[in-house]
Amino acid sequence: MKKLLLLSVFTLIACPVNSHDDNEARIKFWKEYYNPKVEVTSNKVPSIDISLIKNKPFYQVKTNISNFSFTPEKNMKNNIPTEGYGKLYINGEYVSRIYSEYHFVKILPVGINEIKVILSSNLDHDVAYNGQVISDTITYQFPEYTFSEARNKSYNQMIQCEFSESGQALLKELKANDMLITESSVHLKCRYDARNDVLGPFTNKMTRLQRHYHKVTLEALKKRIKVWKAFEAEKISLESARLQNQKIEDEIDDLMQQKLEQLESAQK
Repeated sequence: MKKLLLLSVFTLIACPVNSHDDNEARIKFWKEYYNPKVEVTSNKVPSIDISLIKNKPFYQVKTNISNFSFTPEKNMKNNIPTEGYGKLYINGEYVSRIYSEYHFVKILPVGINEIKVILSSNLDHDVAYNGQVISDTITYQFPEYTFSEARNKSYNQMIQCEFSESGQALLKELKANDMLITESSVHLKCRYDARNDVLGPFTNKMTRLQRHYHKVTLEALKKRIKVWKAFEAEKISLESARLQNQKIEDEIDDLMQQKLEQLESAQK
């Protein structure tokens, strides 16, 4: 009985160690299973070179290949490393197959985008040479305008939050209730998007003080949106919403003053 008990304890202790080793082996297996490779064995090694062409409002990924052919008619018919298609990835996410020199891309996310194309056989095996997958990667910042242009664009977009047709309709509705345009979650969300979507990709171009103001302002807008949504859902009174809103706005000045003092102290 004691022997059985000791054996059971030993098994329970030993299992986690073996499990860890087995887990790594399983991960390796599934990676190879889901991303199988086909090796190039000839002296003519396939190559790929991609570029992005602006064709407003869309973009085209241009793919130049050598020692390789796009063969949609042979899909799932063979597994040789010199023919097949390209697999397009944007920011690590699979997008589509490429079977021609030019491939349309309708939408690029705001910010710095990584665009990658991997050569693949007709059986969906990544083409490789000496164990390395044959691919090409480029980066592209969308939108392409400068930080200075982005600031102007963000400002103009915030102006449109109030003076567009929908903004004016909202203003009229609020005035009828003796409220301001800034006392609306819809208007504040519009301002949040104008700052976050347009200026967000340029935080690395900002000074430390600008970056801090950008962050503090976005956080304040999110809090104010939450307050006015609560009012619009009749969860809090107008008086309470205005008090909370004012407190949040006052915090911006306090936080900026603290940051300014911190930066000045660091320079001494």
